[in-house]
Amino acid sequence: MKEKREGFGLEMKTFDGADGNSYLVFRTRNGSFHAFMEVEAKEAARQCGADGDKNTRGLWAELWREAD
Repeated sequence: MKEKREGFGLEMKTFDGADGNSYLVFRTRNGSFHAFMEVEAKEAARQCGADGDKNTRGLWAELWREAD
């Protein structure tokens, strides 16, 4: 019998900061923590170089293609 394959052990939780921002926090298997602040997705896409009047998904799809 084979042992069950294990994943990366990446856990995540969200937290509301006293500053009014939301934070997505990842904890790795080795105990490291990485935090990301939530931003509005459409504005983030524009800050990353997407342009035009597309919906959010369209903006990110454009950026994703260009990154290849």
